[in-house]
Amino acid sequence: MPYKAFIKNCIFYRLRKKIPIGHILDLSSFTEEELEDFYKRVGKNVKKYRKEKNMTQLQLALDIDHNSVGYIAKAELYKYKKHFSLEQIYKIAKVLDVKPSKLIDV
Repeated sequence: MPYKAFIKNCIFYRLRKKIPIGHILDLSSFTEEELEDFYKRVGKNVKKYRKEKNMTQLQLALDIDHNSVGYIAKAELYKYKKHFSLEQIYKIAKVLDVKPSKLIDV
């Protein structure tokens, strides 16, 4: 059994012991494609609100204390599996003067 599957099974077993019967958590209820789609939509939202504020990727990177404009560009497109962290979402929301929920709205 691959390592990731082993870990997932261990976590599932521990959770199953703690959750009352009838409330079993299905850890496999999402796919990799769904996560990718989520990250892409978050990136599109960041890009949309950034452009509404007439802000460049460089300005955004500097304002959130990030040292790479390339990372911002890749995260907006979800290129090379780069995506925004929760901390970055929070900082971006503050800089763009929008609620963080607007950025992660799917």
